[in-house]
Amino acid sequence: MKKFFLIDGSGFLYRAYYAFPSLTDKDGHNVNVIYWFLRMFLKIIQEKPDYLLIARDAPVKTIRHQEYPEYKANRKKMDDDFKSQIPFTKEIIQKLGVPSLSIDWYEADDIIATMAKVFKPDPDIVVDIYSSDKDLKQLLDTNVFCVDPMKNIRIDTKSFIQEFLFEPKYMLDYLALVWDSSDNIKWVAWIWPKKASDLIKKYQTIDNIYSSLDEMTPDIRQKLEESKEAAMFARSLVELKDIPELNKQTIDQIKFELNFDTYKKVLVQEYWFTSFEKSLDEVKKKLLTPQQSSLF
Repeated sequence: MKKFFLIDGSGFLYRAYYAFPSLTDKDGHNVNVIYWFLRMFLKIIQEKPDYLLIARDAPVKTIRHQEYPEYKANRKKMDDDFKSQIPFTKEIIQKLGVPSLSIDWYEADDIIATMAKVFKPDPDIVVDIYSSDKDLKQLLDTNVFCVDPMKNIRIDTKSFIQEFLFEPKYMLDYLALVWDSSDNIKWVAWIWPKKASDLIKKYQTIDNIYSSLDEMTPDIRQKLEESKEAAMFARSLVELKDIPELNKQTIDQIKFELNFDTYKKVLVQEYWFTSFEKSLDEVKKKLLTPQQSSLF
């Protein structure tokens, strides 16, 4: 089986900035985003992907902003220190020859969803989605998995159902009931995750739930009735978009090739990340040693 890794590049950038300690280069410039992003990337490639794509948010407003101008409006403005490191991270990835992609009007999640759907039918490919985003879990299938590299867990359909009590394809309906406030989207007020799971387990979809209000207790029925418009809108807004131009993507365009000489030249000699020299030697040794155990 061939391995295809889809990486949420934008999610990794945010995690590199907010979850790891500050780090400066020899000139005193903060490089924590660049450094920790690359650290996470080097850990991932030890799993020997045959194909790989880093998906990134485009630096413009998206289709969702057209539908809902307040989309993500409550998020803190990106710090200049963080923002200034993103172009360098993109530049390094390009010099390493790593497939990477952003598309105007779409988010990284839309790229991941489209690419996963394009290659999911291939019985010889296993797709691993590296992201902690809950909405991407709807893509889980017999050959599609979600990996949280920070927690070192690989989620499959079985483990998802054990946690949420319903099938992955109903994840968006669940999120429409309990969507978190980070995207600034209204959802059904006072429906907690456990109750939302019970409702989705029993009725599967938002439409089925609202067609069965007479079966609900008075308090749940009232909450659902008062929030129907918000729930329906949230469901449509957070739905992952299909990107037509990616539907003709070929597997050769995302082939992953690791050239250690190039990696050392770029990371160590050009960008002065001297600690990566030892790391790359360790990765090389690991990859050339047969019968390696999985990180996850």
